[in-house]
Amino acid sequence: MGSGNGVDCLLAARLVGSPGRVTGLDMSDDMLEVARRNVALVGATNVEFRKGDLELMPFQDSTFDLIISNCVVNLTPNKEEALKEAFRVLKPGGRLRIADIVWTKTPTQVEKEELASW
Repeated sequence: MGSGNGVDCLLAARLVGSPGRVTGLDMSDDMLEVARRNVALVGATNVEFRKGDLELMPFQDSTFDLIISNCVVNLTPNKEEALKEAFRVLKPGGRLRIADIVWTKTPTQVEKEELASW
């Protein structure tokens, strides 16, 4: 979810080896281009990238064994829909791993304004 420059996908591709497949999803054409260049640089043959939004993933139900999201769910406007989509495309018994930013208190107006610059 939100593959960005593809580094997490390359690490996953190394872990699953040649019998496994890794699919990155990103909404940005620029990031997809960077990710594809990175895959070509290392010669990974078990990685592909697709364009799409987290809230409406371009995959069939029960497609993936594992979904990884590294600091991207916080950027999506509809987190509930993104998580519903993740569980839709996971196979039964599949796993979802998320690393992200979490507020433990309500942000002040100043903090909200600073977040907008991110």
